[in-house]
Amino acid sequence: MPVTSSAAVTLLRVCLILSAVAASVFCGCGRTQADRTDMFVLGTEDRGTYECLTIEMTVADGDRVKSYLLVPDHGPGDRLPAVLMLHDHGARFDIGKEKLACPPSDEPLRVRNSSAQWADKYFDGAYMADSLAAGGYVVLVADALYWGDRCSRDALAWSEMTFGRSPSVSGKDREADGPGNARNPDARLFKAAAFEGQRHLYDSLARNGRIWAEKILDDDRACASFLASLPYVDRDRVGAFGFSMGAHRCWLLAAFSDDIKFGAAVCWMLMKADYDSSSVSDLSMRIPSLRDSLDFPEIARLICPKPMLFVSGTDDPLFPAASAAEAYAEMSGIYSESGEKAAFSSFFSEGGHHCGQAVQDSIYAFFAGAVR
Repeated sequence: MPVTSSAAVTLLRVCLILSAVAASVFCGCGRTQADRTDMFVLGTEDRGTYECLTIEMTVADGDRVKSYLLVPDHGPGDRLPAVLMLHDHGARFDIGKEKLACPPSDEPLRVRNSSAQWADKYFDGAYMADSLAAGGYVVLVADALYWGDRCSRDALAWSEMTFGRSPSVSGKDREADGPGNARNPDARLFKAAAFEGQRHLYDSLARNGRIWAEKILDDDRACASFLASLPYVDRDRVGAFGFSMGAHRCWLLAAFSDDIKFGAAVCWMLMKADYDSSSVSDLSMRIPSLRDSLDFPEIARLICPKPMLFVSGTDDPLFPAASAAEAYAEMSGIYSESGEKAAFSSFFSEGGHHCGQAVQDSIYAFFAGAVR
């Protein structure tokens, strides 16, 4: 008896979920529930209508992670919408959470300078976490393994050479203006070592039965669980955002976390046939069981019916527009099959691999509709 399209979709969904559950048993992914009573506040900074807390929390495998928790002013009993912000890759490992949230004034100079340069380059100088907090959202931003406070010694040395000894300057060329440019061969060596260190980390985790990308996903699931558990958060209005690798993390998290109810993914979607997986950077996003089972847009089968917004650049060299458009058409079709066509939206922004102010405004509008 032939299997109908609907039955095939259901079967695939069940098989993938069972596969994910089985993986959690063997690699420890089941230990992802974060306990807010385990949170330790390292510092606070008043930012007018909201507060930025620097916290330490527990993620998967019992790892303790430094994070930023941005909390708007609220009254007793208020339940606010919330967004988990997921940072990009960018081959920039010295910062992670600081790519999306303005680092507190007591962070080292190298962190503040590096963060400002990144915000200028990819976000038109804006910190999206702070913009959302100012708009009434509770926001959590944590470092993925190998970024920010979890980076390697090589990345730390490069960052200190590049951003720790120079004054903050404006513009997208701040990195080139620092001592870590071509005039400083030591900085270039540290940067190359940090990049190659991805392979060492992947291999080290693999020897212990862990897949790096699964570890990142498990940590993200723990962060989502933690955020939803906060007493001033409405757990039915918790979403996720990500740019570039963060977008990849966002749609994976939407598929595998019940705590995430909606999401916005910017600049990471295309057909698998058009994707170049040869770079060592792909190791941070490669989950073999999923890569072997699904084309990228088919993840929509696990996300639907959650509201999702996908954005790509018309001239993005990493994710060609034609391939992204084909992927979006397939994802839209998957939502339509389930009678949830209105829950999926996508558009192309003018330009390349970038999340500028116009795209940010569209995301804020989408979130406002999702939490209404």
